[in-house]
Amino acid sequence: MALPTDLNALFLTFNCARTPINTEYFAASIAQSLSSQLPPDLIVLSLQEIAPISCSFLGGSFLAPYLDRFAVAVNQAAGASRHNGSSTRYEQVLGSNLGMTAIILLARPEVASSINWVETGGTGTGLWEMGNKGAVGARLGYTPSVGSDEVILTFVAAHLAPMEENCERRNQDWKSINENLVFGRVPQVIDARTKAIKDPNEEMEPLLSSATDGGSGPAVAVVHTLISSTSHTFFGGDLNYRTSDTKPHPDDHLSWPKRDAPASDTQHYSHFLDTDQLSRERNAGRTLHHLNEAPIDFPPTYKYSEAAQEQARRAANALARKAKRRGSNTSLEGPVHTDLLWAKHRTPSWCDRILYLEPPFEGTQPKVNLYTSLPLQPTSDHQPVALDFSVPLKGLPKRQSEPWVESPFAIRPHWESYRAAARRKEIAVGVGAYLALTWEGRALFFGTVLAIIGAWAALRSLLA
Repeated sequence: MALPTDLNALFLTFNCARTPINTEYFAASIAQSLSSQLPPDLIVLSLQEIAPISCSFLGGSFLAPYLDRFAVAVNQAAGASRHNGSSTRYEQVLGSNLGMTAIILLARPEVASSINWVETGGTGTGLWEMGNKGAVGARLGYTPSVGSDEVILTFVAAHLAPMEENCERRNQDWKSINENLVFGRVPQVIDARTKAIKDPNEEMEPLLSSATDGGSGPAVAVVHTLISSTSHTFFGGDLNYRTSDTKPHPDDHLSWPKRDAPASDTQHYSHFLDTDQLSRERNAGRTLHHLNEAPIDFPPTYKYSEAAQEQARRAANALARKAKRRGSNTSLEGPVHTDLLWAKHRTPSWCDRILYLEPPFEGTQPKVNLYTSLPLQPTSDHQPVALDFSVPLKGLPKRQSEPWVESPFAIRPHWESYRAAARRKEIAVGVGAYLALTWEGRALFFGTVLAIIGAWAALRSLLA
């Protein structure tokens, strides 16, 4: 059997709006929109606002239910898209978060077994450098067969500053991510995989942790920057670059994109790309240095109105009813792109983007097969965006007197201490939010208070 020459992958980014996804509808959206691309060898999910701030900052078991839905959805989509008469199952290699931003790596079993090592890293760019905004990344070494080149792949999920007028702040977020996101080895992933290979009957749980927690996080022996001359790099998320530098006026929505507008009409979405901040800033060398983007041929992905989300909810309910009648949801038919119904207080923009590094060496450039948006989900005002691509299984040169690309910004001295301080703040805020904003937390708080009052009353009675 001929050995594969390319690794086929799918990078999907989605702002979850702190709400659990509708698993069946998300799976159907993947299966319907990407049917010709499924099933890839590797799937990477970049997730922003993955859960409420209490669950995101505390992480672990608080966050797991939100992440688990995505692994279920991916496998449902893969099961609905049969390849050579059989469905494909994906194994979760890694799930890691930095505050409210998360990254999940899923691979076909034969691909997962050829991953030699995994590194993670992350940094916050929000208030006090906490993870309400920021980035989390995963880097892996993949060797498809004995004696073949090791291919290094880097994936980063990011969430930059919001609002039309904050373009410069987003540029600063990119700079901060390069200065503070440092990759370190995660031995738990390979240790667990080695155990599974030795004992196939042993159930292996995927790693789920904060990317930079002290103690349980990665041990950094060598500083590994985001941009590396030896790694293919993909950077995607809610980058929040807009098509206007100011907030919209009350009547601006009358001229915004319409789905049925012809390409020659000024209300065709393509005309809004002329004022896209990300393209402008990248061409001027002020952000996303060294990275390229495939042509955009889909409407803006943000901000959809409540009416648009209601259309998506009706479509999701119709899908659920159809699945119930058939006794199965494996057909996954039903998702449709909603009308272009925009929220009037935000200019329609391509906030959700995926960019990549393009090496100059012959036979190493990624090939983009599809760059598209998925149908609006009933739980968010963002559309998911997906990049389907393939990477040649040819390693990049590891020893170069002059690397062909270098990090645009140097690593900040003492980045570890800054991140550790931010993590302590995240835990404090997470605990406070859990106690104040969730019914479980409030029940725990008031129960504790009543127990203390009761114990004090009992003690006073005994003393009396």
